[in-house]
Amino acid sequence: LLGINSDHRTKAVVIRMRSVPAIDASAMKCLHELAERAKKKNIHLIFSHVNEQPMKVMEKAGFVELVGRENFCPNISAALAHAEEISI
Repeated sequence: LLGINSDHRTKAVVIRMRSVPAIDASAMKCLHELAERAKKKNIHLIFSHVNEQPMKVMEKAGFVELVGRENFCPNISAALAHAEEISI
């Protein structure tokens, strides 16, 4: 997950979180590293169906602001539609 190896055409990566009931500090560290690498490559991270506990941890860590609240979608369909909009 941390090794975003993409060609120059990749504009967005969708991360489906519906099966993730909880995250901890080490998961947040990995997500921050992923976000920084994605940002350097001009790739948007889009999160789908983030459950209540992970969202609270992400908000407290400032991660939602880092990635952009608009990149958090309620379900996979909305996330894929958002990714399509970005990729145009």
